[in-house]
Amino acid sequence: MDNSDKVVITADELKKMIRNNEEDRIDEIDIVTTATCGIMSGTMAVFHIPVADSGTFRKAEKIYLNGIEGHVGPCPNEYLGSVDAVVYGTNYSGEYGGGFLFKDLVSGKEVEVVVESGGKTYEKTLSLEDIPTAKMIGTRLAFKNYVAVTNLSDEPIQTIFHRKRLKKGEASFSGCGEINPLQNMKCDEKELFGKKVLLNGAEGLILGYGTRHSQNKPNIMISADMHNMDAYYLGGFITSAGVEVFNTIAVPIEVNEKNKKYLKTLDEGIELPLTNIIGRVPVGTGRYSEVWKDAELRPKVNVYRCRNCDTCIAEVLCPTKAIKRIPHLGGRRLPNENCFGCGVCVEACPYGIYQMNRNSILGIPITCRQSDKERALKLAKDLKKRIKKGEFKL
Repeated sequence: MDNSDKVVITADELKKMIRNNEEDRIDEIDIVTTATCGIMSGTMAVFHIPVADSGTFRKAEKIYLNGIEGHVGPCPNEYLGSVDAVVYGTNYSGEYGGGFLFKDLVSGKEVEVVVESGGKTYEKTLSLEDIPTAKMIGTRLAFKNYVAVTNLSDEPIQTIFHRKRLKKGEASFSGCGEINPLQNMKCDEKELFGKKVLLNGAEGLILGYGTRHSQNKPNIMISADMHNMDAYYLGGFITSAGVEVFNTIAVPIEVNEKNKKYLKTLDEGIELPLTNIIGRVPVGTGRYSEVWKDAELRPKVNVYRCRNCDTCIAEVLCPTKAIKRIPHLGGRRLPNENCFGCGVCVEACPYGIYQMNRNSILGIPITCRQSDKERALKLAKDLKKRIKKGEFKL
């Protein structure tokens, strides 16, 4: 389909039009590019990995990539020296998880592959170029609805919803609100199936509804080739209860009568329930406008406050390992492009190097964000450009 005559705008641009009382202009638009970025636990990679010469071993029994255990099979590849394997994004060893492994592969880094078979160990160093099949499958991605969590007990709670133990009087949340794809469309599996999207910058396909999908909490299953992904959009996220994986997804939404009412939805009209971390007992219902309106997406950094500590607490606690030493600044640490905007560094540094307005929900301050609106906005813009250039065929 020729897209050159299509009027394409991002969801962010559309929401600004609506806030400016230009709602009627929606009829002039053909396509709206929506996006979300956040922790998406239901992520795995399917690999076919050449390990040794044919005949070297009968079939693999165990496989590890940079120490992350994979699951061998189902094809035995008997006496072929290659392995079919699935690696979960939430598998981890120490503070290195599947999300970090996927990012390393997509960024072109070499990884150590170890295979166990017949009491022997076979090792090989490979990059993504050496792996002919590398498909990412998200079994449940881009949830339309999330909840925010808090802790009503006096004891800090270990949880996947925060980098640190969640303390009383703190809150964490997920979801990009009004720009999230499923907030902007009627969720009909027949129309979703086979729809082209971007998963971490690579063209992918929606396979249908995802696991744990429900009418009230819809989500989608997506697959895409890792060889075409951009490492910026994916990675690992360390929590106090293990290592998670994050992805970025962009979906083009056709402006039609079925989708219009969803496209007009603003953060002020999207509920964000607040629940207690123990038992998910409801505390109250906030709105996405509480957590995103005027919130800063990245921390402000005052490097002159840095004491160049031997152990930088912010560096240790950064969920995405984004805070690194800068040699030309005397070894002081600064966040790089892997920053997720989670806000954990703000409390981590005792000298106040990091400042960021993270807002609150129902009066409880947000101390950890598990969705990154900056990445989502960027991928929505990228999808818009690709459509206009004819690089993404609708």
